[in-house]
Amino acid sequence: MESYTTRLESRLTQLPNELETGLDPPRIAKLLSESLRQCFQRSGLPDTGSALSQSCAELNSVQKQLLNLLREVAHPDIGVVARTRSANDSLLQSMTIRAQQMEGFLARLEKQIWATWLPVVASTALALGFVLGTWFANARQAPCETANAAQSHPAPMIVAPGEHKSKH
Repeated sequence: MESYTTRLESRLTQLPNELETGLDPPRIAKLLSESLRQCFQRSGLPDTGSALSQSCAELNSVQKQLLNLLREVAHPDIGVVARTRSANDSLLQSMTIRAQQMEGFLARLEKQIWATWLPVVASTALALGFVLGTWFANARQAPCETANAAQSHPAPMIVAPGEHKSKH
């Protein structure tokens, strides 16, 4: 029993040295880091990180393009808003000019109607009235003259053939 106790005591005194040798922190750290690296590789996180990095690069590129496009649209001199404003102003000027031209044309047309066409129409109406009046007057006198002519000229007497011989 004594030998066993001695042996046990000697082991207990050597235990910190054995523990230190068995535990070897640098070796354990190396094993743990290798194990973690392998788990990390198997998890797919590196591929996911690469895909996310690529997606971020594409998003940055699209964002830059969008920003450039928005700057171009909103530019006060050459942007879409400025071009639209310019087109609207040009259209408004063109419409104003056309309206003035139409007003001038209508004024000239009115003068031409009053100066030329109105006298022509009035003269034509006067001549037509004169002709129709003459025609109606002749038409009214014609039945009267026919009736007068019938009364002024005696109608020839129709004599029966037998009577004509007896009178002579």
